Amino acid sequence: MLVTSAQLAAWAGLVFWPLVRVLGLISAAPVLSHRALPVRAKVALGVAIALVIAPTVQAPPLQPTIDAVFLETLVRNALVGATLGFSIRILFAGVELAGQMIGLQVGLSYSGFFNPEATDTDNPVANFVALLVLLLFIAIDGHLMMIYGLRQSFEVFPITGGGAQSLAFDQLATLGSEVFAIALSISLPILAVMLLINIVLGVMARVSPQLNLFAVGFPVTLCAGMMVLLLFIPHLEGPIRATLERTLSIWPGG
Repeated sequence: MLVTSAQLAAWAGLVFWPLVRVLGLISAAPVLSHRALPVRAKVALGVAIALVIAPTVQAPPLQPTIDAVFLETLVRNALVGATLGFSIRILFAGVELAGQMIGLQVGLSYSGFFNPEATDTDNPVANFVALLVLLLFIAIDGHLMMIYGLRQSFEVFPITGGGAQSLAFDQLATLGSEVFAIALSISLPILAVMLLINIVLGVMARVSPQLNLFAVGFPVTLCAGMMVLLLFIPHLEGPIRATLERTLSIWPGG
């Protein structure tokens, strides 16, 4: 059995080029790029995904020399994978912003001001919501949808270029505004309740000036905010799933 150098180059290219795009996705996508995963595990996962995708894509052979065409193809595929991962990360950024807004209104963001070990302000609500959306993302098979979108990207954006559609950077930039839309849609019910509570406390302070508003208002605001957050958590799946599907819709077939 003879194996020529051309066959080896073809086999290597069949795995190498999908691996570049997969690693680009892993470097930017939520869940897969989590710092709890070691780098070796990320690379091993990327190789496993590339081996599964490789028989279904058309890839050029891997040339022994590095030229301008090789660098252009390398950058293009890494950019496509990173763009897909970044578009999904916008969903998490919006949810984390909603957690920051909720924590600020509830009053739990004050804990970050008195934490000498934190390099920045620590918001327990934002951390909790970020962890919750991470688990919910896995529960609704968001990671599988993300890998499916990556596979479909080989049909829209071939490895060697020349696809029928260009990379939609304008649509990706438009998704930046979705961060604030996601945050507002998630946090608006809780913010409305907290605003109503603050109005009631303000009226009580005007009616009864001897009432110590700082001693009474903070526990009331904290307890009410936690109760509203507890009631709102079961309804968090709907907007997250809709936003995820809308984000993946910029990739045909996603």
